[in-house]
Amino acid sequence: MKSFLFICLLYLVSFSVLAQKVTIKVSKTKNSGLTTWQIIDDQNNMVFSGTEYLQNDTVSFSLDANKRYFLKISVSGNNNPGSSICTLELNGEPLLFIKSDIGEGDHLFPFFTGIRSINAKITGGTNSVISDFPWQVYYISGNFRCGGSIIGSNWVVTAAHCTKNSTGGAIPASQMFVRVGLNNPSNTSEGKSYSVSEAIVNEGYNSQTLLNDIALLRLTDTVNFVNATPIKLVTTFDAAKGAIDPGVMSWVTGWGLTNVNPEVFPTSLQKLQLPIISDAQASTVWGTIPTTDLMAGYLNGNKDACNGDSGGPLVVPVSGEYKLAGIVSWGSQNCNTYGAYTNVSDMESWIRTKTGIARNFMPSSPVGDSLICQGIESSQYSVQPISGATAYEWNLLPANAGVITGNSQNASVLWNIGYTGSVNVILRVTINNKVSDWSGLNVNIFLNTKILYQSHDTIICVGQSVTFNINAEGHNLNYNWSRNGQIVQSGSSAVLNIIAATTNDSGDYKCEISGSCGVLVSNIIKLTVYPLTKITSISPNVEVPFGNSVTLEVNSDGHDLSYQWQKDGKVIDNSNTSQLILPDLNATDIGLYRTTVTGTCGVEISDSIYVYVKKANSSSYPEVFLWPSITTENFTVALSTDALYNVQIFSSMGKKIRELKNCRYQTSINISTIAKGVYIVEVNNNDFRKSIKVIKE
Repeated sequence: MKSFLFICLLYLVSFSVLAQKVTIKVSKTKNSGLTTWQIIDDQNNMVFSGTEYLQNDTVSFSLDANKRYFLKISVSGNNNPGSSICTLELNGEPLLFIKSDIGEGDHLFPFFTGIRSINAKITGGTNSVISDFPWQVYYISGNFRCGGSIIGSNWVVTAAHCTKNSTGGAIPASQMFVRVGLNNPSNTSEGKSYSVSEAIVNEGYNSQTLLNDIALLRLTDTVNFVNATPIKLVTTFDAAKGAIDPGVMSWVTGWGLTNVNPEVFPTSLQKLQLPIISDAQASTVWGTIPTTDLMAGYLNGNKDACNGDSGGPLVVPVSGEYKLAGIVSWGSQNCNTYGAYTNVSDMESWIRTKTGIARNFMPSSPVGDSLICQGIESSQYSVQPISGATAYEWNLLPANAGVITGNSQNASVLWNIGYTGSVNVILRVTINNKVSDWSGLNVNIFLNTKILYQSHDTIICVGQSVTFNINAEGHNLNYNWSRNGQIVQSGSSAVLNIIAATTNDSGDYKCEISGSCGVLVSNIIKLTVYPLTKITSISPNVEVPFGNSVTLEVNSDGHDLSYQWQKDGKVIDNSNTSQLILPDLNATDIGLYRTTVTGTCGVEISDSIYVYVKKANSSSYPEVFLWPSITTENFTVALSTDALYNVQIFSSMGKKIRELKNCRYQTSINISTIAKGVYIVEVNNNDFRKSIKVIKE
């Protein structure tokens, strides 16, 4: 439930930016139509591509802290109208919520990687002092107590609802007072009180929706008190430059409740640091957000403005100083989630029209190097002479980026060689004793192009895949991959994928890495793609006479091949050759031969070669061999052709004791279980029949 809000808490912000990182998580919704997404920096350079991770629901990565970025997305269509397309979190806290109603096409969403300057675990705020926030006022409006901000010599800005009574009527100006320069409102001796002569409420104020929740208080006298000075407004120009992007860390101050139940009011000014968030993200809690509101806070952080803080300031750093970005408007009754602040930049024109407060003069932006490579010692900056200027003040943000010297329209920067990141070279001038706004030039100091790691020489086999990658640092890097001097891939990818490699992919690979700060070439990465081990041919079956020799041969493709010949399944010693020479053949050489070919890329086993050794003179019938004819266990039968045959064994009395059918080539028969004696072995088929005597000892 919405409630009028009132309280702000703070930690003094430091403008020194260290080389810190933040964790970003982008989560996409399935079937959302999101086709590509990227992170773009403020120089329109891509720093992270999510396109390679579209298959992932969430992607986490690191970015530099305290920098402005853009989430760039492309949407082709949405199958889930009324849902989200994607969300972006910073250090675990939701920042951007992209709704599906944005439509098709390309879209840019700015955000800022702000981080708290003090990582304290607090439930609300901490004590502060008015000297740190001298624009803060304590506003008494009838029976109500609010906050406000000094914006001119006799002007205070506050929330419109602070000028209304409980029935919605206007509280008379005579019942309004502001107190300035105090830490404890309960101490009546602190600060100084000023009467209000007029309260100007925005004409579009809606007490139901709190649209245009802003009012101006004209004081009867000019403010003149210690720790009571005006604050500048965040302008539309500041907003366009990212001053109130989601992720910017703001500060909110006030004297509202520090505890809701039981109610506890502070005795000193409170301060709290909150991130700006997108309206779309806030709408996940509150629904429709008024168009004039700026949202800030944590989803479940118990850090919020609270009752008593309405009308108070929400400020952001702009060019080295705080400016008023928001006015405390409404939020949770429990003060524990996102809160709403009237957006001052939207109201800038209205405020200036009603008060006559003009924008301060702003010098033109300095001219000089905006892209600097780490290690450059110094740079020069200048502006055209400004008429009437009696002083030129130059500065660097952050200060640890270097040292700037200059008291005229020219300045010199001696850079800190260890610093990288964004820097603002800012300038303001004094004209007629009035100090102008800061103007600035955004400068980026980039890492020199450097190769941190590269892939090594690789050996693979045909059909396998390989990935080469380069890990490099630098800015705006481009990778040109080449093989044997010919470009094979160019672009922003540091990865070269070779799918299903062939021997033609073998070669010397190099990568040229070009960036804003240098060009480097990697070492040669040698890729060798070996062919698969493959048998292309082998000798046919062979029949040779006794005493002759024969050469069996296998032809193979592959790398680092070795051979292992076998006869009848048994390894032949000393046979690591593609040619097996069998000299002076006899019946014992009859058998099935084959070889196993082993290479770098596989193992292949050849078909069998049947070698038959025949007598010098043979009839037209197949020749039968049996050996040995005297044995204790086994004998072998072989046929000179590849015809099928049967083997029968008979005792000397003519009794058949064993039969083997459909034998081929060579058959080994075990007779260890039969009795000793003389046996007749008959070998036959439809074309021949032959009997041979065998003795079992």
